[in-house]
Amino acid sequence: MKKRFYILPSILFLFFFSYGRILLYRQKDIRVGFTALYAPTLKDIGIGILILFVFYTLSKVNLIASFVLALVLGVFHLANVEYIYALDHVVNLKDITMASDKEFIAGTLFHVSFPIYSILLMASLMASIFFLRKLPLFPLKTKRYNLLAFAGLLILYLVIAIQSSGDWKNGNFVSASIRNSVALLTFNEEALTDYPPDIERQINTSQQLKDGEYLLNNHTGKKNILMVVMEGIPGAYSPANQEFLNIPNDIKMTSLGKIKDHSLILPNYITHNNQTIRGMYSLVSGDYPKMDASTPKAYEYLQKDPSYREELLPKLLKNRGYNTAFIQAAELEYMSKGDFMTAAGFDTVIGGESFRNPYVPFGWGPDDKAFFEQSQKYIDELNGKGKPWFAAMLTVGTHHPYAVSDDYAKQYPSRKAAAVAYLNEALSGFIDYIDHSSFAKDTLVLFVSDESHGVNDQPYGSNWGIFAAYSPDIDGQIVNDGVYGQKDILLSLLDYADPDLDAYTTGRSVFRKYTEDSPILFASHYNGDIFYSTGKGTVYQVDNSGQLYSLTSENGELFSSKYERTSLSDSTLKKKILTYKNYIDKSSAGDQKIVITKDKEIPFAGGGEAVVTDGQFITLPAESYVDIQVDYDASSMAAADWLVLKFEDYSGHKSVRMIDKQTGSGKITFRFYNEKVGYGYAFNLKTALHSNDYSGAEKAIQINRITVEFSKTVPAASPSPAASPGISAGPSPAASSGPEHVEVVDMDAGNE
Repeated sequence: MKKRFYILPSILFLFFFSYGRILLYRQKDIRVGFTALYAPTLKDIGIGILILFVFYTLSKVNLIASFVLALVLGVFHLANVEYIYALDHVVNLKDITMASDKEFIAGTLFHVSFPIYSILLMASLMASIFFLRKLPLFPLKTKRYNLLAFAGLLILYLVIAIQSSGDWKNGNFVSASIRNSVALLTFNEEALTDYPPDIERQINTSQQLKDGEYLLNNHTGKKNILMVVMEGIPGAYSPANQEFLNIPNDIKMTSLGKIKDHSLILPNYITHNNQTIRGMYSLVSGDYPKMDASTPKAYEYLQKDPSYREELLPKLLKNRGYNTAFIQAAELEYMSKGDFMTAAGFDTVIGGESFRNPYVPFGWGPDDKAFFEQSQKYIDELNGKGKPWFAAMLTVGTHHPYAVSDDYAKQYPSRKAAAVAYLNEALSGFIDYIDHSSFAKDTLVLFVSDESHGVNDQPYGSNWGIFAAYSPDIDGQIVNDGVYGQKDILLSLLDYADPDLDAYTTGRSVFRKYTEDSPILFASHYNGDIFYSTGKGTVYQVDNSGQLYSLTSENGELFSSKYERTSLSDSTLKKKILTYKNYIDKSSAGDQKIVITKDKEIPFAGGGEAVVTDGQFITLPAESYVDIQVDYDASSMAAADWLVLKFEDYSGHKSVRMIDKQTGSGKITFRFYNEKVGYGYAFNLKTALHSNDYSGAEKAIQINRITVEFSKTVPAASPSPAASPGISAGPSPAASSGPEHVEVVDMDAGNE
């Protein structure tokens, strides 16, 4: 009789495993009927039963291994719940590497959205394994048979997962993750590099910028420009967009109502891919970001010799007499945004390190209210310099897990909705600040997003960005219903700032109305879908399995409440879209060397650790030696000071190296061998000072350059893989006669 209760934890696990879908529908306020819910729920239950059988057979072989595997699967399922809640996509396995990044952990795991659900699911799963193994469900005579049964069931599950739906609404979350990951790794391996000579015009436009009708009152130029970039905010939250497109949404950025009488909106505005560094690159470069998840173009830009770099938006405005500043809430070291913005031409670059006393503690940076309030002094300083200015601001409070207090979140149906409401309040106060400032009549303000955290029931909601321009030069509210993307912002702002811009400039300005649409591409690197449109009523999609579809909107706009999805067999169109994608994704600066940062001074005040770089998100080629080289100058250190570099990455490579102060400068190379292509690789590099005296002259370490280099063979003049840990590539420090110490740390040799 007692053994009958052993099955109870398994029933509870199946309930919680399938309930995750209902929980998300409720939290995301998605209303579906029974017919749309029962089929995927039955799939969850079926997959759950198969998973329990897998763990049962494994537990007969090794109980500890079954608990470890259950822990991994449970965390993976819960990560998918969080990911879907935040971004409307399942986790892709190539992105899971970021989960060990310290900055990512501090930000993303700062708050678990569904703690009770998480505890109950994990507890029921662990209890299921413990009690199921006591039941003779299908007793096998030896561990060998149990191991074979486990392997067979695991293979069966993986086959089912690969064949399942990649959409979380139609398939099991874990299975969808596996399916999308496998599809991304196996699809489109062909080169498709036969690029037509006019491909730039094909993927951008052949239109001349001034062919469009200018929509603002005047075109005087030399006015200030403020670009407010809001983390993850989709265009669906704009009340004006909701009204124009007839797409209601419970979340509304009502603060934008304050600018309604002097605004221009773009209902059909695209963010070309996911991830902040890609969106910010596109905004200031006038270029597409990569459509996949490979090394961002921002890093490739840093790799180029300064004399050969294209001039980006801040530099182009600087050439026209503007002072420039970049102000962001997150720390500058993460994804090297500080280095990129400096290289892009901003005179002043300010990050989260400069903001104190937030209203809400948050792992990613100051909350939106604190950020907007404290940024005012930097804008006032910029305005006081007596020249026109351009400032770009980047918020972080609406990044998962959202910078709001628990009490504030309780007032809203979800934590995401609460974070947007908090941003809305902060933005309202900031608009009041602008309206009462001395520069209000001479400033254009853009409210845009770096990426979109997704929109329910939109096939490409992860690419629906928000755009609203505010200026005294605008009478009433102008709706420009053309299709524009982040890459169009650069020319648009030059069009606004410089009335004498070359009349033959090719491109599009959001401040102009064109009679024809232009081609546009966008993608989601979370699931590998690529989208292409030449007219706003129809979008072509190539999904991650290579199937081509057309999506036709009901209202004739890019975004609609309903779409007709049709499968197509047009191989020519499909090849063209993938060729465009490959052209955009190709490396612009070679794949053998990536500059992460350079010319950075790290000051020490009172000791402690300082982050040098973090969260790079780069691609490692297969079968290559990876050299991460740090070129430093520590000549300001006293003889008694202890200075170290601490290296760690998600692969488990770690090393703590003491800086040699006898020479004052040197290079340390952290080396390891990479077997397979690695996406989203990131490492954390910190420096720490240990001193008996922190007073007197300022102490700092100068980071001259950090690079990541790849080689198919062990680079010359370096230790062999069999050499002992910590060996030096040259003479020992004591015997060195040169000005620089060089050390190569073989990470695969066990250095700690």
